[in-house]
Amino acid sequence: MLRSLIKPASLLRNIGSQRAFLATSTRQIRGAQASLIEADDESAQPTSNKIYTVRPVTFWMDKILEKENKRPLDIPTTQYQQASVKKTMADSYMEEYLPFKSTPALLDEYITTGGKVRIGKILEDLDALAGAISYKHMDTFVNSAPLTVVTASVDRMELLMPNTVEDFKLSGHVAYVGKSSMEVFVKLETIPQYDPSAVESSPFPPRDFMAKPTPNTVLFARITMVAVDSATGKSVRVNPLITNTEEEKKLAEYAQDCKSRKRLAGESALSKAAPTADERLTLHDIYMKYADKKDVAPENAVWIEDMSLQSVFLMQPQDRNIHNKVFGGYLMRRAYELAHATGSVFAKTNVSLLSLDEIIFKKPVPVGSLLNLHSQVIYSQDTSFQVSVSAEVTDVEAGTTELTNTFHFSLSAQDKPVREILPRTYAESMLYIEGKRRRQQGVQAKEQLLSLMSHNGI
Repeated sequence: MLRSLIKPASLLRNIGSQRAFLATSTRQIRGAQASLIEADDESAQPTSNKIYTVRPVTFWMDKILEKENKRPLDIPTTQYQQASVKKTMADSYMEEYLPFKSTPALLDEYITTGGKVRIGKILEDLDALAGAISYKHMDTFVNSAPLTVVTASVDRMELLMPNTVEDFKLSGHVAYVGKSSMEVFVKLETIPQYDPSAVESSPFPPRDFMAKPTPNTVLFARITMVAVDSATGKSVRVNPLITNTEEEKKLAEYAQDCKSRKRLAGESALSKAAPTADERLTLHDIYMKYADKKDVAPENAVWIEDMSLQSVFLMQPQDRNIHNKVFGGYLMRRAYELAHATGSVFAKTNVSLLSLDEIIFKKPVPVGSLLNLHSQVIYSQDTSFQVSVSAEVTDVEAGTTELTNTFHFSLSAQDKPVREILPRTYAESMLYIEGKRRRQQGVQAKEQLLSLMSHNGI
């Protein structure tokens, strides 16, 4: 019965090929279409029909047909070639335009009840662009073995300007590479007097393509992407990155420094080492101050256990990526929106995002599974506070539940001081210390990021 309702596989693949183009033409995007690049290898072939994207390029019914026939639809017929191509930052550069002021229909997809742009939707676009940039950097222009690029973590995202409705440009490139990982920098910036025709006629990439903060930068993000072999799941060596200018070298050094600081922070994580002497003293002071408050929280304070929310979602095919797993940007949006709701309840007012401290993607989320998000306010100081969101995925058929993602957000009640958040158990105390650390590290990270705006670099 199913076969009678589905078009032949070959036709579906043709439709999927057309959709690959359509998926990138709904907005003005530059750099998604592979150019006729002359590679060093004489056997390399032009790839002008290739599209760099992590959004689905085939239909879900194609996936169902594959399962129905018990065989893959696309059987490789050519011998794979091993190749490596030296890439520059400009080679992986891509940009996407979000003209909210000049396109009311597009704005309507992103607008909040308060008339601001939905940051969660921007996170989806940000993650999708970072994935496409990574695939563009990995392209060797020959028929190489199939690979998968996954988001390992969003290491840091800073909101540098107020969230207002403007015409935006989202752009980025690979800034540093390891053996199998890529550090991708992406920024969102305002565009005065946006003109689509002027954009199309301008040079690509632009002279000021580099992803570092400028006075027009609204949001800046650092994302770690990892390349793996699609068949074996083993890591794949990425194309080397060469730097041509002093500015590029300084940006690569900044990316490498960020990676080193991340590694050092991981080595001193509370899951591996005990709190420091100062942190233990902080917890003891809290205990001595509030030990007699067993049931009722002190005035202008709230227990961590009382500041949590939870949500459950069924993962649908519409939210998948090209690898038929749930799109990482969708998970980011859901987590942020729950964190925002939790923060609003805690602060008793509308709140705004300051930064995304870290998102770790431990395992992919399958389509058809149940996503359980649990958020908690874990630390507060003055007008800002930290919200942690954990994601557990339940396989309904297998009856198993696993932790797949952890998210950390810094939010602000703007000019309104928030209540003090207090731990009652040792586990909550560790969350409290983690939130305190992230606030301190976040202040330092923002200062280091803003130093990129100076002409002298870092």
